Amino acid sequence: MIHSAKAWLQVVLCVAIVTCISNSSVIAKPIPGVASSLGKALLKHFGKEGSTQATEYLTKKGGQEILERVATNAAKQGGDEGLEQVAKFVSKHGPEALAALDNSPTIAPTLKAISELTEAQVKPALVKLAAGAPGRELAEATSRFGVAALRTELQHPGAGLVIVRALGNEGAELAAKLSTNQAVAIGRHADDIAKLPLAQRNQILSMVRKDTEKFFGFVGRFIDANPGKSLFTIAGTTVILAEPERILGGDEIVFDADGNPIVVRKAGLAGRTIAAGSDAAAHVSNQYIRPVFLAVMAFLGTFALLWSAIKLWHTHQREQAKTKAMLEADSKKATH
Repeated sequence: MIHSAKAWLQVVLCVAIVTCISNSSVIAKPIPGVASSLGKALLKHFGKEGSTQATEYLTKKGGQEILERVATNAAKQGGDEGLEQVAKFVSKHGPEALAALDNSPTIAPTLKAISELTEAQVKPALVKLAAGAPGRELAEATSRFGVAALRTELQHPGAGLVIVRALGNEGAELAAKLSTNQAVAIGRHADDIAKLPLAQRNQILSMVRKDTEKFFGFVGRFIDANPGKSLFTIAGTTVILAEPERILGGDEIVFDADGNPIVVRKAGLAGRTIAAGSDAAAHVSNQYIRPVFLAVMAFLGTFALLWSAIKLWHTHQREQAKTKAMLEADSKKATH
């Protein structure tokens, strides 16, 4: 009897707290009466045996404010029907549901997205949505992209949200087919890919879908060989898309002396530097040395022609002198 009386006393205390919340003037512009329905839903979630937890939640710092904000937003965004949906949701999932909805800019899309998850996914999703600033980012993505944002983040924690936020539903569809390591790799470049012109972005994502293993093999080699370098710039992407067979076949991208990306043939670890240097040297040669070489060759050719012409002219002059001398000699003989 003592325990039963104590439990009922806690329930009465909870209801009193809820009533105070709904009538409080401390909270900015509350909608009268809305908090009490969520307070009752929270009590229903814990039940008589868990009234202590309900009391602790409602009396701890921030608990009252969260309940009031969620109730007010639910009523403003969805009216009585919206508030009723939230109350049912809270009665089923408890304080984490309140915290998750408090992080959500729009409540209805969040409720809809969670309803599309499997039963096993709901609890982890609520934990993520309730997690402070990261939870607010995920809630914003969920409001925009729906359940795809939640599923992708649950599948690839940390990377999923990055991919969806940068690449939207297309990114979510792609991530669903990737391993977590691959999702992490594409997540590192998701913002750069999102900034590409639409045609280039679509072609890159198509390469990822069609040749996933080869593509990420190439990305891994590039990161290892070029720490801190950005791969998916417009210039780098142009090189990739110009020779996809070489890229997916094992060839690599390096940077020449001017920082321009170029494709070099596949080489072993020992020969990679030599190969890269050879290709870079060839690029420099084509850009700078070849024009000078051609100019020198043209000059030498012109000089050779002039020299030959001068030599022929001197030979011709000598022949004329000889002929003249012979004629003069013959003329003198004839006179004598």
